[in-house]
Amino acid sequence: MIRLIREGSQKYPWILKFIVLGIAITFTIGMGWFGFDQAQQPNAVAIIGPYQVTLKEFRRTYNRTYQFYRNQLKQEEVDEQALKQLVLGGLIDAKAWALAADTFQLDIGEEELKRAIKNRKEFQKDGAFDAQLYHRLLAENKFSPQQYESQLITDLLSEKAQMIVQDATTLTPSEIKEVEALASRQSAGKEDEAEIAKIHERIRLQFLFQKKQRTLQAFQAAMRASTNVEIREEYL
Repeated sequence: MIRLIREGSQKYPWILKFIVLGIAITFTIGMGWFGFDQAQQPNAVAIIGPYQVTLKEFRRTYNRTYQFYRNQLKQEEVDEQALKQLVLGGLIDAKAWALAADTFQLDIGEEELKRAIKNRKEFQKDGAFDAQLYHRLLAENKFSPQQYESQLITDLLSEKAQMIVQDATTLTPSEIKEVEALASRQSAGKEDEAEIAKIHERIRLQFLFQKKQRTLQAFQAAMRASTNVEIREEYL
């Protein structure tokens, strides 16, 4: 398990951080439809510009991630310090993307927020949003609607910012030549034009996906490097 976390954070940083963010998004904290409070809290684990990772948010995400490793990956030994750093890094990255959304002047409208909540499976009963179930689940997890909706706004803004960066990523002429060369080698001897076209498109999408991931990583690293990030180790 220790090796999985350490090697995974180096070899597959996006997979692990997406796991962390996927776990975090279900029940976290912040601003709602009825107003917000961005005041810095004394128990913030990390402060990223105007955003913060609260102790409650960090602990909840850590506990859920810990259970994911134990229950889903069936690992008995967990390097808790390595896992803490992984979780904190993922949460800080999410706030950095929220900063990017601010830079892009993005926002989330009330209807967009409501739609996102209503589309979440955990708040649905018989395929439709159930308001009572929504409030009950939040209460069971010690969240008010305002708190949950705040973090959801941040998460949606982060997703929007990432989509903008990805959509702006295209293959250069030299990369297109690489795609064509590789496709030509892999389709050598084939006569079916449809099959050849599928091979070419598959390779093109692979190249583009990999470049988008590199671009996201580079942009994210630049955002963190240009932002004042304060980490309070005493809360870890």
